[in-house]
Amino acid sequence: MDKNILRIFHREIERQCKFAMIAVQDLQEALQAPDMDRIWYSIQSFLVAAGNVSKLLWPSSAHIPERAKELKDSLGVDDSFPLAPRTFRNHFEHFDERLEDWATSSKRKNFLDSNVGPAGMISGIDPEDYLRNFDTTKNAVTFRGDEYNLKPMVDAIIELHGKASIEANKVLGNKEVIGITSGSTGSPIDPAPSEPIR
Repeated sequence: MDKNILRIFHREIERQCKFAMIAVQDLQEALQAPDMDRIWYSIQSFLVAAGNVSKLLWPSSAHIPERAKELKDSLGVDDSFPLAPRTFRNHFEHFDERLEDWATSSKRKNFLDSNVGPAGMISGIDPEDYLRNFDTTKNAVTFRGDEYNLKPMVDAIIELHGKASIEANKVLGNKEVIGITSGSTGSPIDPAPSEPIR
């Protein structure tokens, strides 16, 4: 792949990682408030940005596997990287379908959604009747019994942001890569949120 094109992909990965890191900062502030809408807005924003990175590295289109391989190789990413699966992003992006699935499959039709607290904090509720839940004791999002720990994802995003930033800002020959979006200085942001999820 043309190196200038590769740098443009690096720049987009850098940007989506930055968006995910901003979402983590927003989540920490929302948890302190506490602001339930902001908590779920931040979690959803994080998952969407992480999903966008995943799509750049593992595209669903079969006609671009070589571009994806070169991009992953340039960033030292393989298929064991925590961003590879997109299941949890899909739960949020396709919530309409998940809600239909719940409506047709739930035995008791109990409905708990957008909760913050330990999973199972309300007794007598089937795990599949908890739709979106954020367990602050484990920093884990659950969706109908499916659990997703945010810490490995946050760590992966921070690591990848640093790598993508270095690659995106490389100089080719005597020319700097063009195509930096309006308003961008091209300089990397701080590599980690001020208080990362522990």
